[in-house]
Amino acid sequence: MSTATTARAAETVPASRESADQAPDRVPRGEPYGFTDGVPVYRWGQAPAYLQTQTQLGQARLKLADGQPVLAYLYLRKHDVEVPLYDPAAAVKMRPLASAVKKRMEAARTCPECGKVREHRLNGRPCSQCWNKAQLARQRERARTCWGCGKVRERPYPAAHNRCGDCRRAQLAEERARKAEAVLYSITCPGRDCSVKTATKAAVRRWREANPYGYWRPRWCSPCEERDARERAEAEQRAVEAREAEREARRRRVLELREWAAAALADEALVVLGTETTGLDAEACVVELAVISGSGDVLVDTLVNPGRPIPADASEIHGITDEAVATAPSFGQILVGLTAALDGRRCLIWNAPYDKGVLRWELTRHYRAAGHEDLAASAAAWLEGMTLEDAMVPYSDWYGDWSDYWGNYSWQALGGGHRALGDVRAVLDRLREMAAPVASSVD
Repeated sequence: MSTATTARAAETVPASRESADQAPDRVPRGEPYGFTDGVPVYRWGQAPAYLQTQTQLGQARLKLADGQPVLAYLYLRKHDVEVPLYDPAAAVKMRPLASAVKKRMEAARTCPECGKVREHRLNGRPCSQCWNKAQLARQRERARTCWGCGKVRERPYPAAHNRCGDCRRAQLAEERARKAEAVLYSITCPGRDCSVKTATKAAVRRWREANPYGYWRPRWCSPCEERDARERAEAEQRAVEAREAEREARRRRVLELREWAAAALADEALVVLGTETTGLDAEACVVELAVISGSGDVLVDTLVNPGRPIPADASEIHGITDEAVATAPSFGQILVGLTAALDGRRCLIWNAPYDKGVLRWELTRHYRAAGHEDLAASAAAWLEGMTLEDAMVPYSDWYGDWSDYWGNYSWQALGGGHRALGDVRAVLDRLREMAAPVASSVD
């Protein structure tokens, strides 16, 4: 609450001390809580009774006069606000309401049950008196209804169980059976298919009296306890053996991948292919393509004109723009050189399924322009004539970053800078990493 000054506005609200010429409702019931711009601020019930809020004036069909001053404030702690209070004698009467408006307002305050007009809006809901009567009627009906079978009678059922005689007897029988089962569980060995009594009812009762807040655990018989310990030890041993088997399988898999990478690097016919495209959709086109040999010699390294605009989000990744490929050859123009670089060679690709899909789409576009009749068969024949292998999955399996979400090893980033030549050289680096003497962790 802001306090601009502590000066009392003597000419607006009289002091709390009652004088002979002051009416009781014009005298404050308590001292001001504070002052705002010289106007006193009262807590609830402390302001002079004759002062009213603007809402109260509206209910009396009064409105504020032009320039009518605020005589006091009422501080509402719950909402942390100061509500201005005005003198109703200085307010101006509102225009009388139309009869149709009065009828609507009266209808909104009329209870649909008793038909009485209340002070507040009901909007079709019953008033509090009718609601309380209905609530009492429901309570009386519930007291006369059996909680077991739902039978209703004239007088209430006993409040202890709210059931008829048959339902009460069935309830007591269930409770006795449940207690008997609990007692039998307390004195019987908890072993599998065992009925040996390991304690007496009196012993359990004495223990519970001595330990009112404890939980009684049934005692094991010697054979079941020995069998349980043996089974737990066997289960732990099986778990240890399973972990060892997993470690051994992982070690063998890492060695296999290491041998695979070493064999690929030693293959004189090895080449690595990489592309940059217009996107990741099924109709993405090549904008750059590179092929190098296993020794690092560059066989193909060229930009490719896709024949369509390169999306801005793709250019932000690889940095290749429409201006850069404006004078570059099309895929059809580099196809002969690409075929010569891959024909009869073992070609590794990082994420081969994606690049094979891009090549299939580019081959389809090329064969359509060349007038081939069966475009799919022509593209498939070209791809089947090449030996294309994936390098991303073997490296991810060798790296061993397991993902519980995918239920497999997470794919690893290549780190080639998102340019075709840099990516294919990074593939060779990943192969050398796999073939190094120090392999990935087998844990």
